[in-house]
Amino acid sequence: MRRRTALVLAAATAAAGAAVAVPASARLVAAEPAGALTTIVTSASGTAEIVLYDDATLSPLSLHNPDVSISGAGRLVAFELTRADGTGDELYGVRMPSFAQGEVAVGGATTPTATCTPWPTAQIPVQEQCSTPHPTSIRLHEGYYHLVVVTDGKPVRISLRLHGEQRRSAQLHVQKQIHTLEANLPERETVGSTTVSYGNEVGFQGATQVLTLVDARLHPAATMRAASGCARDDSGAPPPYAYSPACPGGETTGFTYLVDTPVDQVAGFGAGTVLFFLTNGGPTGIGGSFMDSDGPTYVGGIGVWIAGASFSGAMPFSSVT
Repeated sequence: MRRRTALVLAAATAAAGAAVAVPASARLVAAEPAGALTTIVTSASGTAEIVLYDDATLSPLSLHNPDVSISGAGRLVAFELTRADGTGDELYGVRMPSFAQGEVAVGGATTPTATCTPWPTAQIPVQEQCSTPHPTSIRLHEGYYHLVVVTDGKPVRISLRLHGEQRRSAQLHVQKQIHTLEANLPERETVGSTTVSYGNEVGFQGATQVLTLVDARLHPAATMRAASGCARDDSGAPPPYAYSPACPGGETTGFTYLVDTPVDQVAGFGAGTVLFFLTNGGPTGIGGSFMDSDGPTYVGGIGVWIAGASFSGAMPFSSVT
């Protein structure tokens, strides 16, 4: 049996019931009210300010969540709701590309929350011992939220069922478009029979964030497995083995490896390596590699370049084949 791993690869007074939200920039933007059934329809990536008038809950299921749906054309489609005051409430969903089974992965601030106590004492807190109960729901408290939607340039529809919200329904719109670009990350060179690299170069200027989602099959019984990330800003064609673990002339952005580790201890290897690349000018090339002493199989990958916004909610996804 081989383990299949995907890396995902983070407010003005208005009438008619609208509210007032004040984002960190202090620019006044009218916040649109959400409803028990909230739909977001857009053909471009963008942001908006949202207000919940009541506490709301959603199912905590990460896959096949009955309260979150994403439909429409395009490869990777994602959204994120984060509380404007920074207190931690959030909801996010990612519609995976076809090579990752096209599932909608959902996450957010679940309840009940973990309880932690200092050890050995509160006066000498060497570490914390935490108890994490099974989540019963994702909870969003009433208040103002910032919405980020990432699309592949196609019309998409996001539907949310917010249990507890008294307003019956609402259709929200992107208030400010942002520049995003998605590109496939094809397989590149192999290094012997143990390492495969992947990556691509794009003409995208001013990226404030780049994320990758890649899928590979690794052998759980192999004596060694590894994953690396590589960002490049070449003026011309990249050199041979540009996205190998050495990342010649580029910047290694992450490296994870496991040696002689039983499979029951590495459930989520790779999926735990979420590759986010934050840069000043944005790399023109992005990629990485997988190493498996028994031979890896690269399934597919996609890179997402974002300018003018930050998306922090992409979640890992893994399955066993």
